[in-house]
Amino acid sequence: MRSLFVVFVVTLLAMVASFTLLENGDGYVLVALAGYTVEMPFLVGLLLVLTLCVFFYLTIGILRLLLDTRRSVVGWAMRQRQQKGLSRTTQGLIAFVEGRWDFSRRSLAKAADDSSTPLINYLFAARASSALGDTKAVDHFLKQAELSTQGADVAIGLTQAELQIQSRQYEQALATLLRVKKRASNHSVVLKLLARVYSELNDWSSLIALLPSIYQAHGKVFNDAEVADLERLACHELLASACNKGGYEGLTSGWKQLPSALKKRAVIVADYAGQLIKLEYLVEAESLLRHQLHRDYDSSLIEIYGRALAEKPNKQLAYAKKLLITQANDPVLLIALARICKRLDRLDQAQEYLLQSLALQKQAVTYAELASVYSAQGDYRASADAYACGAALQHGADRPLLLASASASASASA
Repeated sequence: MRSLFVVFVVTLLAMVASFTLLENGDGYVLVALAGYTVEMPFLVGLLLVLTLCVFFYLTIGILRLLLDTRRSVVGWAMRQRQQKGLSRTTQGLIAFVEGRWDFSRRSLAKAADDSSTPLINYLFAARASSALGDTKAVDHFLKQAELSTQGADVAIGLTQAELQIQSRQYEQALATLLRVKKRASNHSVVLKLLARVYSELNDWSSLIALLPSIYQAHGKVFNDAEVADLERLACHELLASACNKGGYEGLTSGWKQLPSALKKRAVIVADYAGQLIKLEYLVEAESLLRHQLHRDYDSSLIEIYGRALAEKPNKQLAYAKKLLITQANDPVLLIALARICKRLDRLDQAQEYLLQSLALQKQAVTYAELASVYSAQGDYRASADAYACGAALQHGADRPLLLASASASASASA
């Protein structure tokens, strides 16, 4: 506002001065150009200059108006193209969800150039091409996605890996995921896909090496049960493979490869001990299980402990009885005690432990062990009844234990 006032005052003073000069007859303007001269009064020259200024001002205004109109027209055209691209993209995504892969791919590809998010168009076009089995088109659209958007390497790599896994191209998927992992080392989806690929390739050592990264991503993709299942699967398959290939030496070598934290998990110790018993290394299994049971009591361990064998079986029985002080209501511990007693030819004690176990929980394995004890005692009728009860229990039937005659005969013989 102040600047306008100053301009107004200066202009007014200039006009007053000009009219004063004109009144006195003083002042003129002489223009010489290319041999020609033009002489005019100062006021006329001033008016001419002002007229030219007004002309240039109006010309510039008209040009600006034309440019603004052009921008408006171009903007309107671009908005129309974007709206058309959005409509085609929407149709393509709807077709993708409905499983109309060919239409989806064509719509998304056509709309990519007019879309504000061409990356989405190309990635879903690649997925539609994969569903059609067109691997060349998949590679083409993934390349277009990479060119369309900077900084989307992880998203593009994950899409490529997922499509390779769907096509059972596990080696290629592994190479893709390892490349993506260099850019996003702890990306939860990358880790999940890597875990799946390692499982499909039976690369259990690499899967176990991946577990620390999975622990860090815990809660984002993997829950507690999934992590535990992954640990158990990887360790079991590694130990089983090592056992099948190298026997006892291979099994122990595989066990040494496991991280120390995993060697303290009851379920993994039980798996290793089971493999040792399978190879008939019963003493080694007993020592391992006893050491683990000192650390943490677990029913899965005690069940296998009853099938292991210590160098001194009487000490094994004494240790199991000691556990019974705090775990008297564990039917699995009673089965283990019965197995140890049977191995020591203490059949009456074995029978007593098995009946106590059945009183706590009826299990087919308990009936099978009881049938074996009765058979060793020469009571084949009771043995048959126990087998029948176990078989009925496995099929969901509820049959009473028919041991009355066996008990009577046992009392008579006593």
